Amino acid sequence: MPHQGTNLVSTGARRWGAVWALLLAAFVAMLDVTMVNLALPNIAQDFAISGSQAQWVLLAYLIPLAAFLLPMGRFGDALGRRRLFCVGVAAFAMGACLAACSPTSAILVAARTLQGIGAACLMPQILALINVTLPPDQRRRAFGYFGMISAMGAIAGPVFGGVFLELDLFGLGWRFVFLPSIPACAVAFLVALLCLDKDEFVRKHTMDVWQGALSICAIAGVVFAVAQGRVLGWPIWLLAMILISLGLISYMLVCQARGRSPRLMPLIPRELLRSKVFCFSAAMVLLTFSGIAGVPFLLAITLQQGPQFSPGSVASTLVVHPLFATLGAYLAGRFTPKTPWKLPLLGSLAVCTGVALLVILFQAFQDEIRTLHLVFPLSLVGVGIGVSNVALMSTAMSEVAGADAGAASGVLQTSQQIGISLSIAIVGGLYFGHAQSPTMLSAAIALLFPSLVFAGASLLFGAAQRWYSLKTNGGVAGKMAAEENR
Repeated sequence: MPHQGTNLVSTGARRWGAVWALLLAAFVAMLDVTMVNLALPNIAQDFAISGSQAQWVLLAYLIPLAAFLLPMGRFGDALGRRRLFCVGVAAFAMGACLAACSPTSAILVAARTLQGIGAACLMPQILALINVTLPPDQRRRAFGYFGMISAMGAIAGPVFGGVFLELDLFGLGWRFVFLPSIPACAVAFLVALLCLDKDEFVRKHTMDVWQGALSICAIAGVVFAVAQGRVLGWPIWLLAMILISLGLISYMLVCQARGRSPRLMPLIPRELLRSKVFCFSAAMVLLTFSGIAGVPFLLAITLQQGPQFSPGSVASTLVVHPLFATLGAYLAGRFTPKTPWKLPLLGSLAVCTGVALLVILFQAFQDEIRTLHLVFPLSLVGVGIGVSNVALMSTAMSEVAGADAGAASGVLQTSQQIGISLSIAIVGGLYFGHAQSPTMLSAAIALLFPSLVFAGASLLFGAAQRWYSLKTNGGVAGKMAAEENR
């Protein structure tokens, strides 16, 4: 029977054309996570709803995105990754169109839910398709680009949203925020159809629907609780929701490890659960994104509240971060085979140095801080994240069979989304909870948390990679180098 792991696209131009179509879809999906934030007051005013009700425009996207990633990754393995990617892009574009035309808040929330499910459908297919589309020596660079373009989308969201609201193009107000993603989705859809190989087979196993539903409920509970915790004041029922959700996730993992039935296609293949390298890498993805993902969110708020940066000034300041992250990903992609265990250590050093400089500058200049002061520390943070992200993703996917790439991608991206939610919640709590009126000191204190978590995770990951490399006489790097030599 044909195997999805063998469908390498025939030419280099088509390969990278396919990859850039995938990355464009990833950028748009992550852009919509945060772009609507600044439009919430306008939406609340237009529909005469409260601020807490308007928050559901954001949550209706975030919760399905995180909750459906894992089952959609496995559906891609079973039903075809190209097919699922195109369906996800189409659903996302339809949701954006419906959101822009929504006559009521209920229809807007439904449209955002459709967008979230569409994004969850397309996102897991991206890493899986990269894994089977590019040869081994090019995958690391593409993994790095994926991580950085996703981060760039999340960072650029508030900036683009603010600019669109200020310009009020065509008099559409907040509705225009949803429109730019439609032509971008059309381009990604068409290029994917032209450049990606057709899906070669469909698995005949029955999907484990019960475990899929269980994972959706459990992950949705965690993300909702973390996202709303600070707003609601962490009531007892919300803490209970987190504990119950974590218990359901643990139960699901135990069931997956044991295997419910040979006729059922497991949500997470037992080969992945038995792979120490993959499981450790997935845990490190969760930990590192729990640390560092909230930094751009914190900076965007701080620079507008303290020094009174305009949305355009925030954009020109924060764009340094993803640009240098992409540079770090490119450099790490070239040197990963030789010294993989050094990459997390170098990334940790760069991030910690950059964050330390940010803290010093915040304290030294207070509300007089300017873009020029922040360029160098943000470039260090960007390079460090780019380098570490390549090491994480390439290590995690290096031992994944082509047939299970979708499930592996779903696990990694679920870890990433939960980590992002945790980071924003924790950093936001430290910033807004430090004082009744947050200051630059609040921002400096909040910045210390992500740097410590990221440093600890990177050091642990680097040490584990070094130990594994010595134990296996080359480890993951040796396997990847051997693949390249073939």
